[in-house]
Amino acid sequence: MPIADNILVISGMLAVAVIAAGLVRRVPLPYTVLLVVVGMLLGGLARKVDVLAPLLAFRLTPDLVLYVFLPVLIFESAFNLNARQLIKDLAPILVLAVLALLVSTAIIGLGLWAVAGVGLVSALLFGALISATDPVAVVALFRELGVSQRLTVLVEGESLLNDATAIVLFKILLAIALGGVLTWTQVTQGLVDFPVVFLGGALVGVAIGIGASEIVRRAQADLTALLVMTFVMAYAAFALAEVLHASGVVAVTCAALSFAAISVARASQATLTEIRHVWEVAAMICNSLLFLLMGLTLHLPSLLDNAGIIAAAIALMLLGRAIPLYALLPVTIRGFRLPRVSRGEQHVMWWGGLRGGLAIAIALSIPEALPERVLIQQLALGAVLFTLLVNAPSIRPLIRRLGLDRMTDEERAELRDGLDEGRQAAEDALERFRRLDLVSRRVQRHVRGELREVLAGDGPEVAKPQALLHAHRRAVHGEFETLAALHEQGVIGAYVFLDMRDTLMRDRESPVLDAGVQNAAASPFARLELALIRRLREHDWAAGLLARYQDLRLGQRLQRDMAGVLTAHAALEALRGDAQLAQGDRERLADVYRERLARRIGRIEAIRREFPEYLRAYERRLWERVALLSARARAESARQHGALGAKGYARIVQRIEAALARLPSIARNPPAPRPHDLVSAVPLFSGLREATLEGLAQRAETVGFLVNDTVIAEGDKGDALYIVLRGRLRAERKNAQGEAVLLGRLGEDDFFGETALLGEHLRQATVTAETPCTLLRLARADVLALGENEPEVLRRLEEARAARAALAARAETGIDA
Repeated sequence: MPIADNILVISGMLAVAVIAAGLVRRVPLPYTVLLVVVGMLLGGLARKVDVLAPLLAFRLTPDLVLYVFLPVLIFESAFNLNARQLIKDLAPILVLAVLALLVSTAIIGLGLWAVAGVGLVSALLFGALISATDPVAVVALFRELGVSQRLTVLVEGESLLNDATAIVLFKILLAIALGGVLTWTQVTQGLVDFPVVFLGGALVGVAIGIGASEIVRRAQADLTALLVMTFVMAYAAFALAEVLHASGVVAVTCAALSFAAISVARASQATLTEIRHVWEVAAMICNSLLFLLMGLTLHLPSLLDNAGIIAAAIALMLLGRAIPLYALLPVTIRGFRLPRVSRGEQHVMWWGGLRGGLAIAIALSIPEALPERVLIQQLALGAVLFTLLVNAPSIRPLIRRLGLDRMTDEERAELRDGLDEGRQAAEDALERFRRLDLVSRRVQRHVRGELREVLAGDGPEVAKPQALLHAHRRAVHGEFETLAALHEQGVIGAYVFLDMRDTLMRDRESPVLDAGVQNAAASPFARLELALIRRLREHDWAAGLLARYQDLRLGQRLQRDMAGVLTAHAALEALRGDAQLAQGDRERLADVYRERLARRIGRIEAIRREFPEYLRAYERRLWERVALLSARARAESARQHGALGAKGYARIVQRIEAALARLPSIARNPPAPRPHDLVSAVPLFSGLREATLEGLAQRAETVGFLVNDTVIAEGDKGDALYIVLRGRLRAERKNAQGEAVLLGRLGEDDFFGETALLGEHLRQATVTAETPCTLLRLARADVLALGENEPEVLRRLEEARAARAALAARAETGIDA
């Protein structure tokens, strides 16, 4: 066909899809199912009407589905997926996507082989391709009916990964089928290839996702370039993985998840919204063409010729979905101690396991050399048609029958809040128009009456526990909004934003007791930081790296606490405006936030006391950067609204970028006296020759620690001496009963770790920072080299070690240390 005809046909199909999107509100069918029906009708007309004959030239080919449609659909789904919920339910999702699919393949394949006489390998081949689910229609219905997010993630996450499982398993079985003989060598090789292909796809996807994010960041790409990069990423991940014989589906999924995780912290909410909108359009185009072409491909007369065996295949498909779902999912949930998946949700997951274009594409890719190729294709078309015309339309009544669309107490409270806020906003708008004499009082009263009827709060009052929970979540929502605004304004960086967002998410999900909100466990970011410090703190080669990292942590701690002060105020403001919560409950919940507020202010004041010069410099740089970013945002807004021309905008941005480039790094080393002065001020080194002190000072490393950081731990290996420059620390040691006993507190000019310098590499005590502190770290090799020229140093070290040992002995025997 000429290219003009191709463009005309594609345009016509998209126009039909738009009309179908308007009709779907009036018919009891999901959008994608309606497209299949329309496609079947168009296919029937095209065979009889010459004008529509060009439609028959368009066929659903494997390459079109796998290399054009699939990357877009997978990337869009993965990018919008709730990654946090996906990680929480990763175990059941993997069980459903991998193990359940393998069981389903076996049930379908063995059943067809036994019942219909289909060859075993060919039957397994059909089982593999028909076991992959397509959630497009079901997920759209879930969102429309308000089904729980967890069920949506389970269904969508399973589909993303079982597509990959089905493709990998199909390729392995196809190679066996074309070989003609099933051998143990082939089975063993397939078992080895399966995880390798999965892992390879994941590595390719993560590498491309992170690499693309870095390219966009370093190039300072605008929205257009960012959008182009997302499409490059989707297709490049799929193609590269396929070239490397890895899973393209897994690669695209991991690329989208990696890019989404990073872009959330780096891009503005407006940018992310634009990206999602563009990908929704791309996904709609691909889905529309895909399901219309599916309808055009289906030919009912040929399917009716094989109605008996197709019916058997459908029954086995439903059985193969049911057995692993009902057997494996509850066991996995209990084994990993996850929240229960109700029986009703399992019913929806079973009946909602639709099959779509991927199954047809895989079936059409079977080479002609396979004798049962046509039969497998007919079975696939029949099974897909059944799920689309029977399962899909009945999902809505099933969800309502099971009560999965009923509102929870929290959702009813949210509805009441939304109605109240909407009514108040509408009345405020009316009042503004009345003041301008655009609305008479009579009309205003009439409209208010209508508003009260339309936006009246319905349902019973929320019970006290649910009211407290809802108030807490409203407060957390206020914190979220403030946190996002601070990130947009540049007050906090990407890492701090992700860390605090994760903490708020866990706080939102924590139970609320009469005493308030339970304290959340340490975030993954905090655990990662502490693990990194443990790895680095006792290694001489890592001293400089640790010093720079701790300086960075100090700046990030300031960002957290400054942002925490503002988010706590936002939560308190939200609680003050909550009229539904009893006064006593409001005060108990507010006390939790007041305590957090006081704790964060206290940490800022501790840094102000210990590092006043650093804090002043930090604040100047931070707020100058925030002011410049605000000016740039204002210029961008003025340009978008036509109030600022291109030339003026370019010059403003150029000045702001130059000013930003001149700003020093926000996280910089806290100012401190010269190491020579500090070393000479310590009694251990007082009176030594000037040249010796200078040489030792040049080798010393300055390192900082934050509150509750462990500097050295009892039982760890170490060979460095620490001198306290600023801050306070406590030294503890475990007694015979394993209890921590306080040995003493350390302040400026005190030193510890001297036993390691005398050859005792195991630390004898644990030293923890009580305030932000700065220490001077002297490695054993440097101090002992000094001792060769200055025997007095070794004598003083020995005296200090003996005194510390005596103090420890007194503490263990109960004598006050």
